Amino acid sequence: MAREINVYQLLRAFAHRNRLSVIGYRAFAEAVQRQARLSDPAEPVFRDLALNPDLVLAPKLFLLAKDKKISLQTSGNEIGSILLPEHYTEVFFQEYRRMDENPDVPFPDEDSLKTLVPPEWIRTVSLESDLGVASDAGGEKEVSLARITFPEGLGPLVVPSAFIPDKLLEYALLKIRQYLRRGANKDYMLNKLLSAFPGKEMQLKDAFAAILTRPFDAAAGLKRSNSELTYPLWAYLSSGIKKDIEKKSDRTSEDRAVQQAAFLCEFYASHYRGKAQRVVEAELAQKALDSSIRKAPYSFTIEEIEAFHDAKGIPIVAKIGREQLEGRLHAKTTRAEHGALPELLVLSTGGRRVYLATDRALHLLVRLLGEARADIRARIIEQWRRLMEDFRSTPSMSADDAFRKELEAQISARFPLLEALVSSRLLPVIYGEQEAKAELSSDLDRLFYKGDLVPLEELLGLTRKALAADVRMLLPFWYSVPFLSGLARLMRRLGRGPSDTSAERKAAKLVAERPEEARPRPASSTVQTSAQRRAEFAAAGRKIARSLLPSGYSLDEYLRELESHWNTLLGAEAKANLREDVDSLTRDYLRGVLRTMHGETFSPERVKNLAATLADSPNLRKIKNHQALELYIQLYMAKVIGADARSI
Repeated sequence: MAREINVYQLLRAFAHRNRLSVIGYRAFAEAVQRQARLSDPAEPVFRDLALNPDLVLAPKLFLLAKDKKISLQTSGNEIGSILLPEHYTEVFFQEYRRMDENPDVPFPDEDSLKTLVPPEWIRTVSLESDLGVASDAGGEKEVSLARITFPEGLGPLVVPSAFIPDKLLEYALLKIRQYLRRGANKDYMLNKLLSAFPGKEMQLKDAFAAILTRPFDAAAGLKRSNSELTYPLWAYLSSGIKKDIEKKSDRTSEDRAVQQAAFLCEFYASHYRGKAQRVVEAELAQKALDSSIRKAPYSFTIEEIEAFHDAKGIPIVAKIGREQLEGRLHAKTTRAEHGALPELLVLSTGGRRVYLATDRALHLLVRLLGEARADIRARIIEQWRRLMEDFRSTPSMSADDAFRKELEAQISARFPLLEALVSSRLLPVIYGEQEAKAELSSDLDRLFYKGDLVPLEELLGLTRKALAADVRMLLPFWYSVPFLSGLARLMRRLGRGPSDTSAERKAAKLVAERPEEARPRPASSTVQTSAQRRAEFAAAGRKIARSLLPSGYSLDEYLRELESHWNTLLGAEAKANLREDVDSLTRDYLRGVLRTMHGETFSPERVKNLAATLADSPNLRKIKNHQALELYIQLYMAKVIGADARSI
């Protein structure tokens, strides 16, 4: 493998050995050539250096210059000399070492030291727009020197980049101290401040004493912004010093340095005050985030969390930033004390990630169980009532295992968050942790038994036998009299005829899949014509539309409003395609339903049930905002039928 040489290391070693910061290229090349001749001639690189060092050294030196590690002085394509950064930085370091011994030495610049620094080794930093960024960057310095420019025509100063911000602020404080020590400046400025801040005499005297006797402590206090008086004191003091010096007709270099120091102190007082305020605001925003995520409804997507507001109505994400917010959520979902759950849990449901505060998981469970119980109970009672009215049954009405599977299917379809919460197997762990801390309400005991959740039917408080009893109470009394119910069953079978056996099986399947469509058609004393039937449906559709529309909306306007809530696709074509798919599915569904219905049975309650059933179909279940989708389907059904039932 061919050996590679480090030209930069050779250059630094040559400069150190000869105590140079400006190196003649020819002298360096000859030294490298001599060394190569003493090395192994079998190595190609040493052979090339020994024969013609320019072919190896020149390309590498130009690359180093491009990376701003060195500077080259050239004549045409010939390299004359090589400059190292120390040639310039050492000049300014030496001047600041002089300032350590004598604070009256002015801030240096290129003109005062008769030194023109190559642009690759110095950057211009505006006090008004760039110094804050440079100060926050800390040790991340691209170049060795910084040229700080000031407003109001004040000349610049040059400072080693490593001195920003700490040493630069300390040098500025030392210059302010020197100014206050001259003549009556201290008493003059103190009296002006006392008149500007009445009642703050002790604080002002302490601040002046710190500047005069403990300037480094004063600089540290300014950085911490540890007093409400810090910023206004430095703003007023700096302004007073600048105005006092501006009055002089013949200003010296020392006066200019004091002006620069006043600008720097004023800037850093404002800069660190702003940072302290942002830290406080971020802490308050994080507390508001932690508080909001523990409030009802207890579970939130990342989009909902980013929409949280603080007590003043300001978005939390605007104060701490989206990246910091997501980082905080990540930390709270992954870090925890040994043997404990993290502060936040993440559940995946319906393709969404939901965040949940661990100490609110049981509250969420209770709320979801309450909602699910009411919804599922109503659905099962309605389904079973229709079956019993027709003297039919399903396995879930007579077997506990089938009943439990029916509950699981209903939960999976209508309450995916509850299903995810229960199936996560974290609830018993949370229950155990909170039980150990005595933080549990006694009504939660019924949900757990021997360290685990009770069966689903007990969680929901729904039993097969109790539901069947409730359904029987809704039926006419003669359904509970064996002789009368048997007679009614016989008459119904005789009335259907032998050919209706397969139809009965189809009806049973329809009840199980789409119970809203299986409601028996009411008897009609007369046979309707097609025109009468369409007119009856049209009147019912218009009536339902009026009952669903809020005031101030037309039917089409409200349909578009609802669509904006559930149709959240970005592309215009994709949005239109999704709307057309939903509309077509609704029309196809209505086409089958209307064959078994009369206009007088097309009621708001019936439309609501039809829309709920259709919205829960596999094709539409992935749409997130189901409430808006169901209302959209109800209105669209009313619109289609209200216009003309033939349109479907």
